Amino acid sequence: MGTEGASILGADGAGDQAGRAAKGRMCRDVSGCTVAPRPFHRHHPLAMARRSTTSTPTTGSAAVAAAAGERFDADYYRRFYGDPASRVSDLAAIKKLGGFVAAYLRYLGVPVRQILDVGCGHGHWRTAARTLWPRARHHGLEYSAHLCARFGWIHGSIVDFDPARHCGRPSFDLVVCQGVLQYLDDDAAATAIDNLGRWCHGALYLEALTELDWRQNCDRTRTDGNVHLRPGSWYRERLRRQFQCAGGSVFVSRRAGVTLFELEGE
Repeated sequence: MGTEGASILGADGAGDQAGRAAKGRMCRDVSGCTVAPRPFHRHHPLAMARRSTTSTPTTGSAAVAAAAGERFDADYYRRFYGDPASRVSDLAAIKKLGGFVAAYLRYLGVPVRQILDVGCGHGHWRTAARTLWPRARHHGLEYSAHLCARFGWIHGSIVDFDPARHCGRPSFDLVVCQGVLQYLDDDAAATAIDNLGRWCHGALYLEALTELDWRQNCDRTRTDGNVHLRPGSWYRERLRRQFQCAGGSVFVSRRAGVTLFELEGE
């Protein structure tokens, strides 16, 4: 059984925390009320070999991987995750978000004992989970070699990751995937969604930048727009094959046996 990138979460903290994450929503004016835009959570390298680019393409997967490794180095993460003036997210934001997810899954009756964190970055979800799900085991999957060396994550891609080999299990109660899918072309993103369906037998928390988000929801000064922008319907169409949309970026596996009332989801 593989153990790298996995950790048993300690029992510190007081359990699940209720409440929806404060997100600072739409960058638009509704009935005279202007609400600030928010940075989209991640600029993530998990699938950089499939990413679109406006520069001359580099041939060869090794060359592409090397270029991705150069970009997503320590300086990059200091800029986007360390500097308060330019970072896209921080631990406090993920704790709020995790509190919402934990409360909602508790309400739906989805137990969380095994967590797969796809694109785990600095490990904010692992830190939050120590309080929210103190008995759960967290498995972190990350493409950045720099972060894998620093935090001990499993090094791999959402497109071809084998959880049975690396985690000793084929599926998980909770899968987290934030800001990864927009870096994949359509074929690879469809494969990734199929993988998420296989890896998740409980609930999926999913964020992916869409065309609408880029036009009117996100803070473009902190959000990477050099991605594959697709309509939300593209994602929903593929997700509904294996998931029920429960709202709040939470998708419940059809294997979980959860009944959603009509207005609770899509």
